[in-house]
Amino acid sequence: MTDETECSETTEAKEETEEATEKTPSSQAELEKRIEELEGEIAQCEDRYLRAVAELRNYRKRVADQRAQQLQYAHEQLAVALLPVLDHMELALQSARSEDQSPQEILSGVEMTYRQFQEVLQQFGLSRMDTFGERFDTSLHEAVERRTVHDEAVAGGEIVEEFRPGYKLHNRVVRPAQVCVCVKQEDAGE
Repeated sequence: MTDETECSETTEAKEETEEATEKTPSSQAELEKRIEELEGEIAQCEDRYLRAVAELRNYRKRVADQRAQQLQYAHEQLAVALLPVLDHMELALQSARSEDQSPQEILSGVEMTYRQFQEVLQQFGLSRMDTFGERFDTSLHEAVERRTVHDEAVAGGEIVEEFRPGYKLHNRVVRPAQVCVCVKQEDAGE
């Protein structure tokens, strides 16, 4: 190194030392004052932290309470919509017990109540699946019987009878249909 480079480095080091000395408090009183300031800042930070933790805990509890309440009353709309159906069923039972109503009138009232019940369920996304003549699908149907059919118009694997209807809630199967599936003569041996 050259003398000029050493000299400039030494000068820079002295200047940094002087700046550091100017920034540091020179007396004991100033040091104590600075310590008190820092302790105050620590106390404020600690207080803010504890408040944030308490706020988060309260928020979590509030959300859990809201979720529990939502689950408890999730079916309230369905229940309210079914109340008129229940009322009509009670009226039908009263009519059936009275001697003033003919069997045909009672049957008519029960059919109207049945249709009203179906409409309410459809409002909430429950729909009956059509199965007759459809191709058997294990995700939609449950085969409870296999039947050999000699009719050429009926394809193998086609549903020829429904024993219990299947239902979907929106696009999800909530109950598969119990069906009888057609088996062709050549497939029956297998």
